[in-house]
Amino acid sequence: MTASSDTAVAPRKPTESGLRYVVESLISLAVAVLLVRSFAVEGYIISTGSMAPYLLGFHKQVVCPDCRFSFAVGVPVEGGTDTNGPVCCPNCGQTKVNLSQVPRNEGDQLLVQKFAYLLRPPERWEVVVFQNPNKPTQAYVKRVIGLPGESLQIKTGDVWINGEIARKGLAEQRSVRIPICSQAHRPVGDRDERWQTDFGWQALSNGFEFSGSHASEVTDEENADHKSSEVESPSASPIAWVSYLGKPVAKNPQTIATNDVQLVSANQAATQKLTWPVDEYVYNGLSDPTTQYVVRDLMLSQLLELQSGRGDFFWTITDGRQDLKVRLATDSHELSLFVDGAAEPSQTAKINGNLWQKPWLVEVSTFDRQLLFSWNSEPVFVQKLGDAANDRVGRPHHSSRLLVRFGACGLRASVRDVMLYRDVYYTRGDERHGVKEPHVLGQNEYFFLGDNSPVSLDSRSWADAVVSSDMLIGKPFLVHLPSRPGRIRLGSAEWHVRVPDYDRMRYIR
Repeated sequence: MTASSDTAVAPRKPTESGLRYVVESLISLAVAVLLVRSFAVEGYIISTGSMAPYLLGFHKQVVCPDCRFSFAVGVPVEGGTDTNGPVCCPNCGQTKVNLSQVPRNEGDQLLVQKFAYLLRPPERWEVVVFQNPNKPTQAYVKRVIGLPGESLQIKTGDVWINGEIARKGLAEQRSVRIPICSQAHRPVGDRDERWQTDFGWQALSNGFEFSGSHASEVTDEENADHKSSEVESPSASPIAWVSYLGKPVAKNPQTIATNDVQLVSANQAATQKLTWPVDEYVYNGLSDPTTQYVVRDLMLSQLLELQSGRGDFFWTITDGRQDLKVRLATDSHELSLFVDGAAEPSQTAKINGNLWQKPWLVEVSTFDRQLLFSWNSEPVFVQKLGDAANDRVGRPHHSSRLLVRFGACGLRASVRDVMLYRDVYYTRGDERHGVKEPHVLGQNEYFFLGDNSPVSLDSRSWADAVVSSDMLIGKPFLVHLPSRPGRIRLGSAEWHVRVPDYDRMRYIR
């Protein structure tokens, strides 16, 4: 990351008569800016993509011609390298997205609160700006993973602390999640084969609508794939499902691996439909690694609106080792969690208030070997799924096509803003620290990783793995003054300018 000072601009006070007042005001403003920069807040600009897609370096903002999904592709800071592509759309799998007409954007600009860690130490999963331990004059931004006194190791894509998987809460999962499927961006002109719908469901522009079904309307054959794992509702109506089937493998040749074990050969990958997503980083589309890893940590997000009826709504998700199902019984306002097809729920919870005719944000994930079910941004079920320390691949799932599903019976409902995400898969890097064996951190020492793990230069690979507390610069809290390329034409003359891009402005957790 390249550090560059951003000049803060403060609004002027109302002018008064006299040159003396103007001069004194300008001097006071300059002193205030210097004090703020020196002791409170300073600006930095990101040049590389080690934290992509959460924080972006120099890049091209691309819109897929097939599904209109927008994504960023990193480009070199210096010119001279071909950045025309083609690259692959992470949403629909279109492999021939050309970049030749896409202008280059500068990286995200961060406002950093410099005194944040004088008041408290950084927390795990927090984004921090710090001095590069191998080149202290250079500032880096990464995510803090290991805390003082801990033993840390990276195994099978996860971070292990003191022998247990480090699990993220809902806010941290939202921070690192990477989109892999957006129903609002369906491929144009082709049948969308990413989702399979049972009788009663109809695809919408950004979701699905269920009109209700009865036993006589759905044949045994249509429900045969699902009955083995269903928990019947009190109404005994069959459940109609919407099931995620995955998307075609986009590239060839590639080696697809699962937890360091080869899964699909390059020739097979060209013709097979891959159900599980892989750790594909479209940001690295111009220099993708030759090996990718299967990711079993998924998150489904949707807005659920219950319209009428007295039936149930369901969500199921698997990580290849365990199957999880959540049932919402609308008549009793009760949520129930079922594990591995058990007849009795392992957890239950009540929902207060009126369920009907309003959108509810539902998120269900299996990040870090943990089931997390959230209702309207409030975690309802949080259940560890076991560390599986010696299980490198995991047992084969009985139905690999049904990774994520949602379904209904006995009611009318719709789901919108349907999104599927995956977790970060931490690769082995140069294997210097915390990979082959645990790395023990001393007092006041921190271990950092980048979200864009395949290309991130971080604690796994540095000569000195740790960052001491006195090298912490501060906490970035805002992406500010982002820009996109613009052009001004006046007759035959043309100027290239930076235009504010307000869509990229956001707070950083």
